[in-house]
Formats: sequence, structure tokens, C-alpha cells
Amino acid sequence: MDQEEVWAFTVAMYGRDGVAKLCLDLQDRCDLDVNMLLFMFFLGQKGLAPMSISSLEASVRDWRENVIKPLRHTRRHLRNDPRASAQDLRQKVKAEELQAERIEQHILCEVVQTVPIDDPIAAAHAYLSPNRFELDQNACDKALGELTRLMGIA
Repeated sequence: MDQEEVWAFTVAMYGRDGVAKLCLDLQDRCDLDVNMLLFMFFLGQKGLAPMSISSLEASVRDWRENVIKPLRHTRRHLRNDPRASAQDLRQKVKAEELQAERIEQHILCEVVQTVPIDDPIAAAHAYLSPNRFELDQNACDKALGELTRLMGIA
């Protein structure tokens, strides 16, 4: 899997109006991995789905829990600190968090085993599910519908 193509897709989709806000809301509400969700959308656009979402989650769990989340926590902690030096540090932490997210995507690209699919949102639908998150089916379907609309994915 082409890591640069995945990253370019992620940056493009995340940058669309409303996508980041909705993704971050899901991240905060139910600990959704935004990188994983966007990776599922990428696969779907290629006519693919992972053989096992659970194995993908397991492959990045340690990295996410021990690198990405602590960086995110630190960045958010610094958000309201009025000192210029703290804001300078926050920007550095933000850049490191982004790099850590990119490394997570590299891991996903290296380990994913795929199967062909006809439905371009099947993988994202399987990931954004009440089986994985404390959201009911209606909330999952609503978020998925809104994301596909915002991203221009059918």
C-alpha cells in the first residue's frame, strides 16, 4: 500500500469543511481513531476492505496509546496557557503529534491485508459501528452519512 497516497488522501479529506470537526467530536465522544476511520475510507475508495479491522486496531494500539494519545493530551493541556513559550512548545508538540499520526498510517499500510469490495463505504461502516464504540446504530449511521457527504464519497 502506497503510504504517501494514503497520507495525501487523509490530509485532503480531513481538510474538507466540517470533516475535522466531526472526526474530532467522534474521537472525543467515543475514543474513535480518526486515522483508522480515514484509512477505512481510503481502502473503500480503492475497492478494498481489511480482512480484519480488529487485527489492524491491535497493530497500532500500543503506538496510539503510548505515543499519540500522550502527545494529544500534552498539546491540549497547553492550549490555554497564555505564555508565548508554552504556545511555542504547543506548536512543536502538535507537529510531533502529526508525525506520530503519520507513523500510525505507515504501520497500517504495512500490516493491512485486504479483500475486494463493491461498496466504497463498507469498511468505514464496519469500523464506525456500535460493536466498537459506545454509540447507537442511528448515531453511527448519521455520522457516516455526514462524513461521506462532507468528503464527497458515495
